[in-house]
Amino acid sequence: MKLVLFVLVLAVSLSIAADPTLFGGVGGGSTWPGSDADTVYWAQAPTGFAMASQKFTDMDSTATDCGVADDFEFLEETTINKIRWWGVYWSGAGPYPVDCYAQIYLYLDDGTGNAPTLPEHSTAIQYWAIAPGEYTELPDGDNFVIEYELPTWVVFDANVKYWIEFRKVFSFSEFGQWGWVRSEPVFLSPCVQGTTGFTGGPIWWEAQATDASFELIFDDALALESSTWGDIKTIF
Repeated sequence: MKLVLFVLVLAVSLSIAADPTLFGGVGGGSTWPGSDADTVYWAQAPTGFAMASQKFTDMDSTATDCGVADDFEFLEETTINKIRWWGVYWSGAGPYPVDCYAQIYLYLDDGTGNAPTLPEHSTAIQYWAIAPGEYTELPDGDNFVIEYELPTWVVFDANVKYWIEFRKVFSFSEFGQWGWVRSEPVFLSPCVQGTTGFTGGPIWWEAQATDASFELIFDDALALESSTWGDIKTIF
């Protein structure tokens, strides 16, 4: 696995905050080897607990919802065709992993450098609703690693800060909660969490003390499967 990391700013968060009640209590490091065909352009390894990022199908999602987003930025135009991220489950009986829809939202920065654009979800510049069976999810220590092959290649502009949000979609009463696993140290800005209905009112977005774990990848094997450049798409 080839690793290429383009980062404009490296910052380490020194503040340690108490975990909100939405955070899970499951930790674990990653031992995921990846593939020799992968070029990893952005990598934040799992190093901590989980932050709830879930749409609850047994609740009114306009009144009860949560999400986590983290930022990234490249020094030069970068193309990816695969995404990998880590999560865990808690407060349910399983079995795990839960075979359900997953969601990915891609945002621009809100201009402050510290959060995605608002309103949440409706301002996303790209959205993927990933049906069960369209992604892989495997155990990785105490965590689960999820991999999604993008239906079209995505090209990110140079020197533009983007924010990405991963969520899972399932019933709290049946399976409990899912969370996106933390990562340290912090690259660029800390990740942010949004909630509706958990803390007395909507909070979008609230800075956390860490980053979140994910990788942005170009898989050469997938490229060989593409017959024309028509499979390549910019996010604009």
